[in-house]
Parts: sequence; structure tokens; C-alpha cells
Amino acid sequence: MPKTPAARSRGRPAKLSRDQILDCALKLIERSPGQKITMTGVAKALGTAPMSLYTHVKHRDDLMDGIAEKVMGQIDLELDPTAPWEDGVREWLNRCHKHLSGYPQVVPLLPEGNRIPPSWLRVHAPLIECLHRAGFRDAALAQASQWVAHQLLSALVMTMARPKSINMQKQLNAALGAISAEQQAIFKEILPHVTPDRKLFPYSVEQIILALKARLDAR
Repeated sequence: MPKTPAARSRGRPAKLSRDQILDCALKLIERSPGQKITMTGVAKALGTAPMSLYTHVKHRDDLMDGIAEKVMGQIDLELDPTAPWEDGVREWLNRCHKHLSGYPQVVPLLPEGNRIPPSWLRVHAPLIECLHRAGFRDAALAQASQWVAHQLLSALVMTMARPKSINMQKQLNAALGAISAEQQAIFKEILPHVTPDRKLFPYSVEQIILALKARLDAR
């Protein structure tokens, strides 16, 4: 009687791949944007032991870099090369902001100091092209592109870093009580018009465009 191939023993985990691990971590972020991603958490979601992940990812930083690569690779950066440069910069900012707002864990992994993830170069390149088309060159181009990117990252950090508080009015009253009556009067004038950080970004985008135009005019 011919022998049949031995079946895989029950309970033996399926083989993992780096892509499987990163996809699982990405789903955890999408499900709970404020949740910290850990090797243990990803392993639990995959139904495996944490040590099995280290065959494919060196450590948590490697895991997060891989997630950042996937997240930034999803941004639609096909900008119209014939459109005015202002429209290109505007589109770049809005698309990056909209997409990255859904992945707060990735924001700290974006360019900081001397550390530039390779995935960021793909994201940054269309912005540099728009600014080059506007007339920026050499050091001015480097400074302008870096400054615009910093405005994007700052807006993302401001939107995500502040914990929501149910005692906001109480905190505001306490803060107002610590300043002079003249300063209180000014703050009370603007308070009804203060815009939440997440809704302020369109205004920030237009101020960035105006600043770039002023820089070009000052040459």
C-alpha cells in the first residue's frame, strides 16, 4: 500500500514572512491608531511566539521602519507636472497630511535630525520637483523643501500629540485666571473663533504658499 505524505502536525504554526508581520502590524494601527505597537502585540495577533518574529525583523525599530515604508508607499504622489507649482505644493501637503493622520505611530519615524528613512525620499521628491519648477535652486531649494516638510510634520505632531481632555473648560478657566485682565480681554475676543488643530491645516497650507511666493519675490 503506497505511503501518503505525512500531514503537518496539528498546532504547528504556518511559516511567517516579513510582509505578513508588517501587514499585521499595519492592521493593528488602523484598528487602534493610538495603540503602541510592540513585538509581543504583533506576535499575539499572528498567533505565534514573539521570538518567531525576530527571524524576519531585527527589533522593534526595524518593525516600525518597515511599517513606515508601507504607509508612505500608499500615498498617492502622482501630481500633475503641468499644473501651477502652487497647486502641486498644495496637493502634496494635503495628500500627505490626510494619509499620515491615520497612522500617528509612524509620524515620529519621519525625518528627524540626521535620520532620513529611505521611504521618505520617495515622498519628498515630488515636493522638490514642484519647488524647482517654481524657481527655487541650490541652497534655496534645499531650505524651502525642508521647511515645507517641517510644516507638515509639525501640523501632524500638533494634531496628534495633545490628549483629549474632558476638563478642557476647567483648564481654560484656570489658565485665564493666571494672566492679566487686559490679556484675558484679548483672549476672550478670539476664543469663539479658535479652530481645532485638525481643522486648521487648510489655513496653514495657504500661509505656506504665501511664504514661498514672498521668498521668490524677494530674490
